[in-house]
Amino acid sequence: AWMPKPLDAGGIGPAIIAATLAGKHAVNAIQRGDVSEAGLWEYNKDFIDEYGYKTAGLEVFRRMLQGLSNDEINYGMKHFISRFDVEKITNGEHPEFGLVSKMGLVFASVMNQKLASSLKRTAEVNALLVKHYNDYPSNPDGFTEWQNDLMKIMENPRSEEHTSELQSPIH
Repeated sequence: AWMPKPLDAGGIGPAIIAATLAGKHAVNAIQRGDVSEAGLWEYNKDFIDEYGYKTAGLEVFRRMLQGLSNDEINYGMKHFISRFDVEKITNGEHPEFGLVSKMGLVFASVMNQKLASSLKRTAEVNALLVKHYNDYPSNPDGFTEWQNDLMKIMENPRSEEHTSELQSPIH
């Protein structure tokens, strides 16, 4: 119930993943005799690796969609989003918007620069978020810094300030 996907609020799949991992890690922690935050921390890492890394990118995609008009969404579905992008969205993954990357903004400016630019930026921010989630801390000590970096990205995902971070890790 508390695991809805940002894009469509479907939560059954993420909840099953979370419950399975929580059960596994609870048993392991009890058997080790360490049910502290540190003793249960591996649950967080496993959930992030299994599903959680997708959620921030989907949230950025949802926010981008909410900023578009119906006409822009219809145009994007017709011209920019491929069948593979739709399949990724359906599977709870963030699309790569390959058509936008391939055709470049020169062609897009003729068609619909704002939409193409939004899709391209959303894909770039998603790449940054996946990289950031791959650096999820292995223990509670690193979480505050990791979360602060995440909040910086999520505060204004359309900002160009994160572009250089696509090449270098956040720290």
